[in-house]
Amino acid sequence: MSLNRSNQKIVGVIVLSIICLIMGGAFVIPIPYFAIGPGKAVEVQPLVTVGKETDVGEGSFMLTTISMKQGSPFDFLLARWTGTIELVPEEQILAQDEDKQDYQRRQKVNMMESQNQAIVAAYHYAKRPVTQKVLGIEVERVLKEGTPLLQEGDLIMQMDSQPAASTKKLIAYLSRKRPGERIALTVLRDGQKRKLRVPLVALPVDKGERPRAGLGIVPVEKVNVKTTPPARIDAGEIGGPSAGLMFTLEVLNRLVPEDLTRGYRIAGTGTITADGEVGQIGGIQHKVVAADEAGAELFFCPKDINPEDQNEKTAKDTVKRLGINMRVIPVANLNEAVQALKKLPLRERASFKSKTLTGVA
Repeated sequence: MSLNRSNQKIVGVIVLSIICLIMGGAFVIPIPYFAIGPGKAVEVQPLVTVGKETDVGEGSFMLTTISMKQGSPFDFLLARWTGTIELVPEEQILAQDEDKQDYQRRQKVNMMESQNQAIVAAYHYAKRPVTQKVLGIEVERVLKEGTPLLQEGDLIMQMDSQPAASTKKLIAYLSRKRPGERIALTVLRDGQKRKLRVPLVALPVDKGERPRAGLGIVPVEKVNVKTTPPARIDAGEIGGPSAGLMFTLEVLNRLVPEDLTRGYRIAGTGTITADGEVGQIGGIQHKVVAADEAGAELFFCPKDINPEDQNEKTAKDTVKRLGINMRVIPVANLNEAVQALKKLPLRERASFKSKTLTGVA
């Protein structure tokens, strides 16, 4: 009898151990998906510096983020049963030959570009002095089929006898070449200029397309932006291009005498160009939830213009489906966003800002 009881205890321990291993594995075993859900709404004001100023505005602009991590079987169950997160296949997130470290680096590059575009757009709108100069084309990443003569971080300053003025011009110039041809590049590497004679490689093309020549790199324009008064954005660890609109509104708010927030907590998302055009982003349903959890009253989103655009529709559907008390304002450009803000009734507790800016021309 004692032997049977002992055996029962052993079996119980084994079964319990197996259950614990299965449950533990459900949390840590990776699957080829990313689990995406609501992130945070972050006030933009502390991230932006424009001249030297005193800001007594009552409201705030907030950028919104998503949370993203490697998916697990547990996330699969959450996505299926609760709908609080979604699983997105890795190939829809990662670019060709890109790993997770490459992706994070790309997001940082996108953030830097977004900050530059936001500053330029705001200063153009406010008619304040701003200049931008392309210093060259930086090699963000060398693809597996790319030329081994280039390295990540190289700054291409000249191609043959032409300045590397933009990625568009670089791609157009290479499109007239053939794989195997060589071009002369002047690059800045580790602070030293180098002259390279680089053979062009055959880039991957779809079936039926003719071979296309290139360097086999991911190119990024290195831009220097100068403004009066000086402006700076420090987003910390936040990556990606989708905070562009909210950065622009915050920078612009420092350049105009009135308080554009009108006393409201305003969240939003959307890319921005130097001309002030607002572009579509991903994961907007999660950003709506993040904005609501932060107490936002208004939510700016990219307006649906093209047939494939879904940001405006998804944002409004999410608010309705979840019963969120937050107004969605779709905009196609910076001017539409500013005009929408100016139409808001001024909050009683809000006052026009008193600012002191130095270096204003």
